[in-house]
Amino acid sequence: MTMEKKARTATPKWLGVAVQALVYLNRDDGELCSSGEIAGAIGSEVTLVRRVLTRLVQAEMVTAREGRDGGYMLARSADEITLADIYRAVEICDPICPGILHRPEDNEFCTDVTDAVSEIIEATEKKMLELWDSYTLASLVRRCESESQHI
Repeated sequence: MTMEKKARTATPKWLGVAVQALVYLNRDDGELCSSGEIAGAIGSEVTLVRRVLTRLVQAEMVTAREGRDGGYMLARSADEITLADIYRAVEICDPICPGILHRPEDNEFCTDVTDAVSEIIEATEKKMLELWDSYTLASLVRRCESESQHI
């Protein structure tokens, strides 16, 4: 695998970074946030945050301004961004449960089991996205705010 391909491969970790970055960008001040500020707020590496933000910019959820005074901000209202939109924007390439899909070479039994499990994982993802379409970034923010009031 080339370094360029490896740099573009989204892992399940990217989804968490994307959701946390979007929640952070939803602050009320409306000011641009640098990738370093976002990374510091969510406890992630700046390089990873930039890669994830690039996907969110391409999906038109975030706008970016380059330069010394640049940064990122939401491109759409948090009420218009669903969790399924975020999942699709990140384009996770690795299976969420890679151990289940282990397939030794030249083993027909394992191939049959892996194929069957792959179908179940695909159906699970479809159901998950149907549910995630009913949750917006705004509803997630409200839920987080309500949880923090109970602490």
